[in-house]
Formats: sequence, structure tokens, C-alpha cells
Amino acid sequence: MADRWDQIQDLYHRALARNKADRPGFLREACLGDESLCQEVESLLKYHSDAQQAMEQPAASALLIESQQIGSYKILSMLGAGGMGEVYRARDSKLKRDVAIKVLPADFVRDPERVARFQREAEVLASLNHPHIGAIYDLVQVGDSRFLVLELVEGETLADRIGRGPVSVDDALSISKQIAEGLEAAHEKGIIHRDLKPSNIKITPNGTVKILDFGLAKAFQTDVTHELSNSPTLVNGSIHGVILGTAAYMAPEQAKGWTVDKRADIWAFGAVLYEMFAGRPAFDGEDVPDILSRVLRREPD
Repeated sequence: MADRWDQIQDLYHRALARNKADRPGFLREACLGDESLCQEVESLLKYHSDAQQAMEQPAASALLIESQQIGSYKILSMLGAGGMGEVYRARDSKLKRDVAIKVLPADFVRDPERVARFQREAEVLASLNHPHIGAIYDLVQVGDSRFLVLELVEGETLADRIGRGPVSVDDALSISKQIAEGLEAAHEKGIIHRDLKPSNIKITPNGTVKILDFGLAKAFQTDVTHELSNSPTLVNGSIHGVILGTAAYMAPEQAKGWTVDKRADIWAFGAVLYEMFAGRPAFDGEDVPDILSRVLRREPD
């Protein structure tokens, strides 16, 4: 396995140094008919290409401004932005509650098949009703833009909490127990998160843990069967923020672009638990290939 990954990395960096148009010919010659090797290197190259493109394009289909009205929702402020779009705090005038509005990326809403698949996934996710899973309330379309209406979870992310230092054993066990309960409830319904990481986990002021963006990875992924970039955060985002953070929690089969099941969530759960105790990721590195190399070849320290 180690020799194989060294070979993949060597070909990846050699191909990356060439013009994009010259890479297919170089790989055909360098791989000597090894189709599997060629696919592995092509996956890494596409990962790099998607990341570069993500850094050059806006994350969402539209920028919302304060006081803008979307149906019954009034935008109050921006909460953040990432690979899956921008998130805003909004007020639901009908039910008199604050919600989170997520603007879906422009590349996403221009693909009718992906929108249809997302609609189906959103319906399944809406059936989840668990105290440790952030809820999906609605999927709204305004013009060419689509917006997810989500439960607004107050508090800090687990990433913020870990950023202050290792979590105590008692707190880590309490947090991990709630994460496990949320995962188990979703897995019983056949729903896999696929992107579990500290920034997708929130801790409310009263200590309740909520897993966010549950199952959205499947809705955002493409139909390509062998593709390294099947994480939702690769739709857009910063290569040094979203993408590297995601790669550090990928199970080996996910890193290779294989079909994943609930065991990928269990792997990510272990990585999150490790990070709570250690105060640093179980798998870290300078770039995506370096991180994935550690995932595939090394045990955490």
C-alpha cells in the first residue's frame, strides 16, 4: 500500500507540473496500461482542479443583503460561507422564529438532475426528527435561486471549542455520546452524513449537541462513480479551509472515491473524538495529497 501511494503521489506531482492539455498523454505513457493507477492520479488532479476553480468563483448563486425578504423570511445577518453556499440568519414572519437560510451554489442550481436529486434527499432528511440533528424546514425557490431553510442552532461549533484546547474527558464523553446517538438515529433510516467534522457539530449554550448538514453530501455529490471530490465542500470553498478540513476526516474508502456506507461516519466520528482529546486532528498535513497519504498509510500518533 505504501509503495502504491508513493507511486500515485509521484505521478500526481509530475503530471501537475505539466500543462493541463499534456497530462492525459503523460499519464497514459507513465501508467503503462495500469488503468487503476491512472484513475487514482486523475482523481487527485481533478481534486486539485476543483479546488482551484472553487477559489476563483463565488460560493453561492446570489448574495443576500440585510432586510431582504425571501417569501416569509426576512434576512437579518450573514452567519458564514463555505463550500455548500452562504448561510444567513433570517426571521420567519409566519411562525415568529429565527431560522438559518442557506443559499445553494450557482453551479448546483443550474443542474436540473442535481436539483431533483437534492429535492428527494431533502424530503428524506426532513423525516429525521432527533434532538441531536439540525432540522431541515423547507426548500424554497425564488427565480433561479434555491434556498434551504434550516433550524438555527445557537452556540459555538465543536471546532471553536477544540480551538481553545483539548476537551476534558467528561465533556468529550458527553459530546461524543450525543453525536453517536444522532448518527445512530440517522443510520437506522439509511441516511449517512458523509462529511462529519467539528465544524459541522454545534454545542448549544445548555450543552446540547446538534449535528448540522446531515446527509447533504449525498445530495451535492455528482454521478461520477470514481471521483475523489465527492465531498460537498468541494463544490466551492477555500482549499486551505473547507477542503483540507474535510480531507482530514475522510475514511480511506471515501478518500479513494469508493462508495461509502455508515462505516465512513464511524471513521469520521473516531477522528472527531481523537481531536477532542488531543486538541489536534488525527490526520494532518500540508496539502490534500499529504493528508490523504496519512489517512491511507498511517495510524494516528
